[in-house]
Amino acid sequence: MHTYRRGEQLLAVALTVLAGFVDSVGFLYLGGVFLSFMSGNTTRFATAAVEGDTHLAVLAGSCLVLFVTGVILGALVNRLSARRWDITRAREAVMVTVTLLFGFSALLVALDADRPATLVLSVGIGVINSVFERDGEVAVPLTYMTGTLVKMGQRMVDAFFGGEHIRWISHLLLWCGLATGAVCGALVFQALGISTVYVIAVYMLVLTVVNQIVRGYRRRRGLPL
Repeated sequence: MHTYRRGEQLLAVALTVLAGFVDSVGFLYLGGVFLSFMSGNTTRFATAAVEGDTHLAVLAGSCLVLFVTGVILGALVNRLSARRWDITRAREAVMVTVTLLFGFSALLVALDADRPATLVLSVGIGVINSVFERDGEVAVPLTYMTGTLVKMGQRMVDAFFGGEHIRWISHLLLWCGLATGAVCGALVFQALGISTVYVIAVYMLVLTVVNQIVRGYRRRRGLPL
């Protein structure tokens, strides 16, 4: 993450805040099933299957499938956008896709389809992973922190042997973003219930619009994207 410009780093942290927010809302609404933490869902699915809790196993399994579906969709949007226009447009197309999905989720809430609305959020969170895709790989992990914390610990040790502190600090910022989002998601959900999905949709819309404005400005000035 430290190789990205400051504005891109801010965008990455803002998206990790969103990921934590969404995961917290999903966890509370679905009763212990995650929308972005798929390691946890895998464990929930396995233990529920062994214990004979069909409902929980199906729910956790559904979130797993929907998340992977979102990852596939995000990768497709990224590749097709790069082929249709250029690589600099791919991130914008992915963010628009997430915005549309979260907007659809908000519409489902308005139609009292709360459970489908929550599951659509998992698809959107899967798509988010392609916002910072580089050479077909996730360059900045936005929705999962185990690897980020491992890298933070490793880069912290490197700093004692002459490495740059910014390398472990950048990973710490991502984790802090996710944790902050999770706390905020829980607080807002306590106050608004499932209507919190409206907050999620608006937050993503604002991020997408600001990103488009900034990149449009840089594109007109001939600055790096």
